[in-house]
Amino acid sequence: MTKTLQELIDASIFLSTEYQAVLAELSQGADWDVDFSAPSFTLQTTPPVTLTPYLLGTESASRGSFVWSWQELGHFNPRVVSAAVQAKQAGERHEVSELTTDELPLEDGLARRLTLAAKAVTGLYAHYPARAGGNITAWLLLDGPEFELPRLTEQRMMQVIGESLTTDTAVDHNLAVASYAKLRGAHVEWDTDATCVVTVHDGAQRFWFDDHQITGVEPAEPSVGEDELRELEHQAQTHREALLEDRRAAVAQAEQLGEQQRVESAERKRREREEAAAAASSASEREEPLPSELSREEIEAPEPEQPEGDVAVPASEVRDPDRPFDQEPTSGPAEPGRVETTVLPGHSGDAATAGPQASPHPNTTAMSRIPDPEFAAAQPGLQDEDTVRDTREPVAAEPAEPAAEQPVLRDVSEDTVAREQAERETVVARETVAGPGAAEDDISAPAVVDGQEVETNEQAEKKGKKKRGFLSRFFDL
Repeated sequence: MTKTLQELIDASIFLSTEYQAVLAELSQGADWDVDFSAPSFTLQTTPPVTLTPYLLGTESASRGSFVWSWQELGHFNPRVVSAAVQAKQAGERHEVSELTTDELPLEDGLARRLTLAAKAVTGLYAHYPARAGGNITAWLLLDGPEFELPRLTEQRMMQVIGESLTTDTAVDHNLAVASYAKLRGAHVEWDTDATCVVTVHDGAQRFWFDDHQITGVEPAEPSVGEDELRELEHQAQTHREALLEDRRAAVAQAEQLGEQQRVESAERKRREREEAAAAASSASEREEPLPSELSREEIEAPEPEQPEGDVAVPASEVRDPDRPFDQEPTSGPAEPGRVETTVLPGHSGDAATAGPQASPHPNTTAMSRIPDPEFAAAQPGLQDEDTVRDTREPVAAEPAEPAAEQPVLRDVSEDTVAREQAERETVVARETVAGPGAAEDDISAPAVVDGQEVETNEQAEKKGKKKRGFLSRFFDL
């Protein structure tokens, strides 16, 4: 038979209120302890009261859901979760999805509504919301001999119904009144859907309904006698015993399902470990194994590559662009250009015609332009090989070992020797300043001092500017 969650709530609401009143008298607001392994729920009263707890499920505010305990049967004592299993079985019979869904999103009052519905199918009508910390509340059903109820009286019945109607939990009051009378062994006689008479052993009350809501209550004449009331009380006891048998069967099923869940959980964990180990092994195989020993070349960090053309050299090897004579000597024939003039050793009586001794400035190194052979042959006095010999050498080359000269015998007069000597001195003096081959009045040719061309003051004045120093030339000032 199909039922709804609200119908189960309406069927248990009045009897639940009566049991909760008994629990309030037992607890008196005292602290409590719960032990699911025992299982036991102890109220720290004087004397302490120990009841049997049944865990329906947990409400998690942080998770935002209610989880039935039958989802994790392997973690609890089978007796503790037997009521939850019983509620699930009833939900399957009556097609109540809220009782068969393992986790439900939280709604206002959902956990209490689920607990009230579970009471109708388990026969356990006392509940306790136990705060477990961390915004988690464990909803428990409680049982024990302390919940043995006395026979229902007219006054007690009116107190319980009046207390229940202070909330809006009950929707169908007709169903709530009929269910309460049946569970408590009272007699109900319906005249119409709008009115009924409820008879207990000490009197009767007439209830008036409008659209399944109680609109009035008044005393009435009993409809049945004491014998019929005893029979109804016996039927109520039989119903409670049937629910108890269902709960005992639920304990056995919870134990079986719990063992099955433990096996499945162990198998799942084993597969996860194997998969993790296989993944780790596969990852290690893909990685290149580390060598047992590393060579010095492998340990040392490689030197960073330098861009092409950006190579550091010692300062001693840096060539000064202002020095034109720092090239390495060449093995090929010397080309016409600027070279150093070396005086060959001759007879002690010969006078030097070139070099520092022949220069009017003895502290400077005399440099000269070496013209081509035809031009050199045309110069006066330069054909006399017994007096002067020009040697073309690379700058950095060692001076050649002088060869022994053969004396040349010539007949010359004193006037000729003196005239040639004077001409040579004039040529040497002029070459020292302007270089060989320069005209006597040519002051534009640069002078050469210590291998550097320098500009004379006369040349600077002729060009209309002063001679610039090194910084002026470097920065183009």
